[in-house]
Amino acid sequence: MAGRAPLAVTFANTRRRRGAAYQELLLSGTDLEAWAQHEAERVPPVGAEAAQERLEEVRALRDQIFALLKAAVAGEPAPRPAERVNAALRVVPLVPQLEPDGHARLHPAGRAEPLDELLAHVAASAVELAGAAPGSPLALCDAPSCGQFFMRHRRGQRWCGPACGTRARVARHAAHRRER
Repeated sequence: MAGRAPLAVTFANTRRRRGAAYQELLLSGTDLEAWAQHEAERVPPVGAEAAQERLEEVRALRDQIFALLKAAVAGEPAPRPAERVNAALRVVPLVPQLEPDGHARLHPAGRAEPLDELLAHVAASAVELAGAAPGSPLALCDAPSCGQFFMRHRRGQRWCGPACGTRARVARHAAHRRER
């Protein structure tokens, strides 16, 4: 999956910054079902009904992963305790297995409900990113109205994409003009 953002990044990005506040993108079980479909190569399909029943739990895990990734970007220790992340990994232990293409992929050690497996995969990705060495390519876009996590492709990259870079430069230019 070269080029794709880690699973924890796409999951944490189910919140989007609008101004100074973050907007919820997981408004219903259908939204989580759609996210799982988008990530179908990496997580099992999850039904909207099952997702709706546990939506608050899903959001709470996402918020804890968001905090872990934010601390990792800032070079700070992980917020303690990471109980929801660890709990998701205890519910569905994942073990690496070699795929026919020679790549390793995490699989549940036993039978698991699809939503529990999805949460375990996301938690495993978060632990891997939070435990990465300093200098990791994980970053938080500082463009106005973004605030999304992304993986840097080059040193010093500050924005997740060209559109955010343009917005940031336009905002900076407007601020300079107002100062004059």
